[in-house]
Amino acid sequence: MKTITPMKAWMSAATTAEQELLAAKAGTSRGMLFQLAGGHRQASAALAGKIEHVAFEMAKASKGRLPVVTRTDLCAACQRCQYAAKCLGERAVVSEFPIVSGEQLEQQ
Repeated sequence: MKTITPMKAWMSAATTAEQELLAAKAGTSRGMLFQLAGGHRQASAALAGKIEHVAFEMAKASKGRLPVVTRTDLCAACQRCQYAAKCLGERAVVSEFPIVSGEQLEQQ
């Protein structure tokens, strides 16, 4: 069963132009964003931080249409980092969009 990740939700909500803008501002490629969204790659802490910053700004600009993606959504090292947990607070472990469980998907 496929998992819906915060990055996958962001990629689904974003236009191609928005995806390209995020990639350019974060210093990566649109293809890498798809790799991260699909869980095929893990971002480095540095890339995860850049994506978090740009995605946050884009979420504000879109008035909430685009979800916020945090560094802890993208990088295992950030998930374990005490500083990320301290700085992000609840956002370090909770994404800002509802996660759909496998059971909920099967019911639809």
